[in-house]
Order: sequence, then C-alpha cells, then structure tokens
Amino acid sequence: MRPRMELFTVGYSGRTLPQLVATLREHGVTRVVDVRDKPRSRKPGFSALALFEGLRKVGIVYELDRALGNPEDIRDLWKSGRLAEGKTAFRKRLRNGTAHRVRFLVDLARIDTVAILCLEEDAGACHRGVIAEEAVRLAPEILIRHL
Repeated sequence: MRPRMELFTVGYSGRTLPQLVATLREHGVTRVVDVRDKPRSRKPGFSALALFEGLRKVGIVYELDRALGNPEDIRDLWKSGRLAEGKTAFRKRLRNGTAHRVRFLVDLARIDTVAILCLEEDAGACHRGVIAEEAVRLAPEILIRHL
C-alpha cells in the first residue's frame, strides 16, 4: 500500500506516445483516465483507440471519461483568454452535475495509481487542474502530482 494517496495529471502536448509512456511508467501509473470531451487528436497515437492500444501494450489501463471533459462552450472561454471565467464555469459544472465522477476518480486513486490525461501541457491552464482541485476538496488527504 502506498503511504499517501496520489492523483497524477498529465498533458500530452509536446510529447510522443513513447515519451508519455516513459513518464507514466517512471511514476508507477497503472491507469490513465482520459478527461477529454472529444478524445480525438491529429497527433499520432493520441486518439482514444490508438491511445487505448498503445497503453494496453505496456500494461497501463486506459479509460475514457467524457463526463469530465470540458464542453465546447466552456472550452471557448479558455481559448478566448478568459481563463478565470472558464475555470469558474467548469467548476460549477463539476459541482452541479458530475461531482460523482470526481468522487469516482478519488476512489480509483485509493486502489490504483491513476493519472488523468488531456492535451494541455500546463494543468494550471487546463480543466484537469480544476478536476484535481475538486478531488482535493472531496479528499483533502490526496496529493496531486502534475507530470
């Protein structure tokens, strides 16, 4: 058993699939939860099925949780530079409709080494950072580690 519950976050921007896998393995991640609303990518290896297969080959479980994705209307706030407004809108969405999915992530982190994944390199500029903050609100003992 790990001494402290952890939840990792990772963005694949600027990485190849082998680089992502190396980072995940270096930190002992055994399960990736993809939190993209639209799990497609022009980057080879990062669309949902390709990512599932690439991670499966190295023994890492892949799950897609679109309920934790950032919907287009809120994502547009991020894209237009209205980051604080986007974070507020996404946090409200989590608390009013998908808090059970964040609780599930916390429960997974209790029994597995989990990383939530999306595109953005910087979790502070990404909805997965808000997901991580909500996980800490629900389970203050959880340690968030951005990879």
